[in-house]
Amino acid sequence: MTPPARPDTEHPGKQPGNSQPADTQPVGLYADAMIYDILHTPGTASELDALERIAARSVRTSPAQSKSDQQSWLEPACGSGRCVSLAASRGTPCVGFDLDEGMIAYANDRLARTDAEVDASAVVADMRTCVDDGAIPEATFDFAFNTINSFRHLMSDRDAIAHLEQIARALRPGGVYAVGLSTTAFGLEFPSEDVWHAARGSVSITQTVQYIPPTGKTGGARAERVLSHLMIERPSGIEHRDSTYALRAYSLDQWLALIAESPLGLIEVTDDAGHPCDPGESGYRIYILGARG
Repeated sequence: MTPPARPDTEHPGKQPGNSQPADTQPVGLYADAMIYDILHTPGTASELDALERIAARSVRTSPAQSKSDQQSWLEPACGSGRCVSLAASRGTPCVGFDLDEGMIAYANDRLARTDAEVDASAVVADMRTCVDDGAIPEATFDFAFNTINSFRHLMSDRDAIAHLEQIARALRPGGVYAVGLSTTAFGLEFPSEDVWHAARGSVSITQTVQYIPPTGKTGGARAERVLSHLMIERPSGIEHRDSTYALRAYSLDQWLALIAESPLGLIEVTDDAGHPCDPGESGYRIYILGARG
């Protein structure tokens, strides 16, 4: 979930993410790739700076196994392709995937206009089956990343483990997966609200997002409710769009237990700038995962 028009050090990890199973696709923001992109692109450079720090420190793939000296990156839930295109423009080959065909069409159009000398592409794929379906090749990528709570669109442990299994297969030996995720202190959080603003050309967007915390007891109580209101201003007038959806919530213990059930192990925890830190019981962190052993 990438905060639109946000200072990178404020409210990390609260905005809605990029891709999710087809039966839970919301309407509103996600129905229009251009509106989504306008809101999400500000702050991308700082986000990519953090990922570059993490990759430089954590990736341990062998250069002899690569076709070039460059790392190859993978972004699940790539949305409009903002990170994929910027990584490519900085000289890093990158593949993104997303379940939404409109997002992928927008991402590939964006990549076609990107001044890059490395390979970059975006494909339609499901986070739970991307390698099984043949959309993402096995043992190909040095670094994968899924930031700002997009992982939490996977609404069950079964789906989350399936996704981690797919990414483990997509990584080369020594590759790592950076997952940006907010953990929850169940029973101690209160409803909150954020307001974001972004503009491009003659289009101005204000998004008001309300968060209803989960109780954490059983079943659906693991879901944080997100209520989004968009006000889109164009020369032709003002449009309003509303959407409501859920994000799966994890306590720190639940998140670490999920990792322990997967093929990947925890290597390191960083803040949103990519600097090592303690995980903390709640709040946003980036968890660096790699193959066990």
